[in-house]
Amino acid sequence: MSPLSIVHVLLGLVAVIMGCVIFALPKADSRHRVLGWLYLGCALTGLTAIIVRGLSDPSPFHGYAVVIMAGLIAAVLVSRFRSRVPAWRSWHGALMSFSMLGAAVAVGGVIGGLVLGVGKGPAYYRMFNAVIVCFSMTGLWIINARPVLWGGAIKPRERRVRVWFSGVVVTISGALVLAQWILFSN
Repeated sequence: MSPLSIVHVLLGLVAVIMGCVIFALPKADSRHRVLGWLYLGCALTGLTAIIVRGLSDPSPFHGYAVVIMAGLIAAVLVSRFRSRVPAWRSWHGALMSFSMLGAAVAVGGVIGGLVLGVGKGPAYYRMFNAVIVCFSMTGLWIINARPVLWGGAIKPRERRVRVWFSGVVVTISGALVLAQWILFSN
């Protein structure tokens, strides 16, 4: 395993653990902010490592990592420019949830690869596509059903954010599955 892969795996694991803790904590307090910045640092560094590693042998998953990174940056920008973004909390929550969903997909792919004993090839990508579909659908259900992520009653703007968020996740996940199926099915 290359040094960049080790950085990616270790920081990704730390980010996933911190993300789970953040999901369980109340939002907008000092712990949320501190853990959020630590999560962001670990996630961006881990994503950068996998993107740089993918420059020599790019795959659709490296494009997925770029999209997740853009989502993380957008989540920070939404909270920074909150006075200009209607329903900014919903957007921030959706974009951060998207990053955790991407992390869950990556972890599922790694575990599935270990179980199958392969890290690439048609068998790996069939399994990985199943992980993407299952984790994305389960993640969307959890993210859209958890009141701790969204607060109290849903307002019309927040409902639109959820619809957009779900549509974006389905589109990006579907594009990744389709690209991997086309490129690696033989």
